[in-house]
Order: sequence, then C-alpha cells, then structure tokens
Amino acid sequence: QPLEPWLLRCLVCPLSRRPLRYDEASKELINEELGIAYPVLDGIPTMVPEAARTIQKRPPTEGSAQP
Repeated sequence: QPLEPWLLRCLVCPLSRRPLRYDEASKELINEELGIAYPVLDGIPTMVPEAARTIQKRPPTEGSAQP
C-alpha cells in the first residue's frame, strides 16, 4: 500500500534532514543526495540509519549548488 501523501510531506531523512522520495516499486524512501534508501515494511517507514541500504546517487542537476 502506498504511503499517505500527508505522511510523506512530514518525513525527512534522519541524517540530512532533507525530504525523501517514496519509490512504490521498491517500497523504499529514497534520499538521492546521500544515495540511501529506507525500507517501508507493512506500511511503516523504517527511518533508522542502520536499516538504510546504499543506492547509486543521481548526478547533480545543472544549476544546483554543490556543498
């Protein structure tokens, strides 16, 4: 089941404090900036950094600020 839109607007990455993108196919919350994905198990986001898996980072878009 997909996450409720209001819940997704409230959730942020515990490491970067940035918004997350929900990937319905993999049932994960994605932080593309850090290249990690948090699992969503039985509709419950698992927002523990130790539970995250590493994914390939997306290249920065043109005009985006580099840290």
